[in-house]
Amino acid sequence: MNTNMKSTLTVRVMCALFFIVFTFCYLFFYQDSVLAMAQHVLSNGQTVYNRTIGALIITFVLYLLHLGVYAITGLAKRTFALNFFPSLLILTVLTDVSPHIDEGFSFGGWWIAIPLLLLLFLGLVYVARQFLPWEPEIQYNGFWSKMMWMNLMELVVMFFLVCSFSNINDVFHYRMDMEQYMIQGQYRDALQVGRKSAATDSSLTMLRITSLSRTGQLGNRLFEYPLVGGSSALFPDSVTTKAMVYPEDSIRYFMGIKFKQKMSPMHYLKFLEKHHLMKEPARDYLLCGYLLDKKLDLFVSSLLKYYRVDSVLPKHYKEALILYTHRRANPKIVYHSSVMDADYQDYQTMEHQYQDLTVRQNMLRDTYGNTYWYYYQYHK
Repeated sequence: MNTNMKSTLTVRVMCALFFIVFTFCYLFFYQDSVLAMAQHVLSNGQTVYNRTIGALIITFVLYLLHLGVYAITGLAKRTFALNFFPSLLILTVLTDVSPHIDEGFSFGGWWIAIPLLLLLFLGLVYVARQFLPWEPEIQYNGFWSKMMWMNLMELVVMFFLVCSFSNINDVFHYRMDMEQYMIQGQYRDALQVGRKSAATDSSLTMLRITSLSRTGQLGNRLFEYPLVGGSSALFPDSVTTKAMVYPEDSIRYFMGIKFKQKMSPMHYLKFLEKHHLMKEPARDYLLCGYLLDKKLDLFVSSLLKYYRVDSVLPKHYKEALILYTHRRANPKIVYHSSVMDADYQDYQTMEHQYQDLTVRQNMLRDTYGNTYWYYYQYHK
């Protein structure tokens, strides 16, 4: 009897430890920015989510729920881990935050799924309790006992289901992580989020453009990232391109002035230029807008107004000038750089080296995917 009690206690302690560690880490390291956004939206910006306090409170409450479920069901031995099912179900629902929550809160399919899953759980509890008195005793071997590993495997399966049915959209997580850094003024840290991923959307593109501008790197690093939306992604439109937590108005105030009427980004920037209202960041926005739309002639015309054409030009502006010089029969300006001319020649050589379009594009992306040349030629 003492051996069985010791075995049961060890299983309970280990399962509780696994549950607490998983729940806290999942909330603290992965879902924190999504929960912060959800609280911000649902409270109309009146409250702020604290990742440490939030993760601790949610983990504690869900563990208390587990204790209550265990007191009611009495599930033990091989099925003890099932007592965590209601807690992990709630964890899944809490973290299945819709990317469109700002348009209105909805439980979505959970209105149907929750009752059905709870009925399934009750059915499993009933079956397990019927077989509980007949379960054979399992030899106790401490952590390596069969009972221990069966329960831990049940937990792992439930953890997998939590991760599968909560919000695990990479791009949405990148956006929320970036916005948390941005509202704290940590724009350089924001630029590291999802940097090696090719996944993006127009909202993520807009956040990266904002962070690059705030750090003075827009003309040097813009085309190092995957981009979607062209010049329309320069500013949020609150529909397809938007920020959920970061104040959108601050972007236009940073440019110069905010108007009540809605304008497209390029219309807005040209208006500022025409009426001499542009601050320095707006100049790079305008130039990068022309590059994003692949309008080289307009880019060159505007570039000459704001920059001296010399070696200190931002990297992407030099690349655009090299491209312009080689693609125009009578260019307004001829720009050469020994290093960049050599790189462009190598780029053209690689283009003619591979006949298959997919192979050529992949090879060029590996070497020159962070250049304006690659964007101009292969971005749709």
